Amino acid sequence: MLNREFSALKSPTFHILTVSKYPKMNKPTLILLLILTVFGCKKNVEQKNIANELRGNTFDMFSIEEKDTLTIEFKDSTYTVFEYSDRELPWRIATFDNNDILVFDNRLIAIKQIDDNSFEGLFISEKDYEIKIKKRKAKWGKELLNGIWIEEQHHALFFNDSTEKPPLPPAPPGVSIENFQYPPLYIIDKDSISTKYFYQESKSKINVNNTVEFIKMNLHSEFNKVEEQWEIKNLTDSIMIIDRTLERENEKFSFLKTKEKNIKLIKINR
Repeated sequence: MLNREFSALKSPTFHILTVSKYPKMNKPTLILLLILTVFGCKKNVEQKNIANELRGNTFDMFSIEEKDTLTIEFKDSTYTVFEYSDRELPWRIATFDNNDILVFDNRLIAIKQIDDNSFEGLFISEKDYEIKIKKRKAKWGKELLNGIWIEEQHHALFFNDSTEKPPLPPAPPGVSIENFQYPPLYIIDKDSISTKYFYQESKSKINVNNTVEFIKMNLHSEFNKVEEQWEIKNLTDSIMIIDRTLERENEKFSFLKTKEKNIKLIKINR
């Protein structure tokens, strides 16, 4: 197929029209023909800057053939694939002869914009794949995240003073027993998240994507867990349901990533 296409490019066929071969036209017909010719010619439509269209937005990338979907956020010069909780990797747009190519982490996608919210492209690799890229819309307001959150399973224990609680473990040297906290709490304040558990506290910067669906962090929590990502599945002013990606040390002193699904958090007032 490619050979045939290149052969066609090497040997183009031109059709030259000679006016003398056609019958003489009257004036109205000639004017109509000129109008149709002008409007039928290819117009030089101003291209949108695809880099600006991608930057700062979150997209679903569909593989038409493989029926696979990835969720990707493009920042100034880096991108994140949320399904893999990946580190941020570089991306850019290369242009050749008015054709745009998305270059990201040594991968190539020939890309064109279809409308304000969607693109089509060809993923160029050992086997080429047609793809569609569609912008995701914001679901919730970022301000709903701010506050103190507790897992639903601990909610009754936190508020019910009649529930028998285990004796407090002794405080470490230099730490007051008043600093003990159980069950664990999460405190989100603008661009950071912290957690308090037992006599410990951990804090991390957070990166919330533009649709307020994913929160990336590096938060050390109880039982030697590091919370790397929350995927927000529902968010109101009183509840949040998340899938969270964790990394924890196993018995062989290596780190294993796991995902806990449908964790319900309840916002509390103190």
